[in-house]
Amino acid sequence: MAFWTSVNNSDPLRKFRFKIQFGEKSDDIIWWAKSVTQPSLDVSMSEYQLINHKIKYPGVVTWNDIDITIVDVGAKGLEYFNKLVKVGYNRSGGLDGIKKGQYDAQAFNIQKFNSEGEKQEEWDLINPFIKAIKYGDLDYSSDELLEITLTVAYDSATLS
Repeated sequence: MAFWTSVNNSDPLRKFRFKIQFGEKSDDIIWWAKSVTQPSLDVSMSEYQLINHKIKYPGVVTWNDIDITIVDVGAKGLEYFNKLVKVGYNRSGGLDGIKKGQYDAQAFNIQKFNSEGEKQEEWDLINPFIKAIKYGDLDYSSDELLEITLTVAYDSATLS
């Protein structure tokens, strides 16, 4: 008997059952997302030496940036570039003072679903903003879909 069938009601979460929402409205779902890294954190550590013993103490929590790989459908690259313009990046390449609070899409969450389509877990990112946009490579020898990678920074995250 397999492990997964020996436990009642076991339905492990699968990598391909997720959706990303970047904004307050229900139509702000990024359905063209190919992949997303889940939030992760690092805890710094301090050591205190007492004669021949080292005592370790946890320190500050640092949340790591996430990357979202999306397919460029319907000029979505321009849409994300315009989000940067709204927060203070000017089209001539300079900065007019980027501020996190100027983003119109403050809600950012990653939802994971089971095989029945029921939401099992949800990551909510606190104070997210687009840190980088990578527009991918163009290549005459390939017929693959054009991809855009968004790097999103945030202050913290909650899992519910």
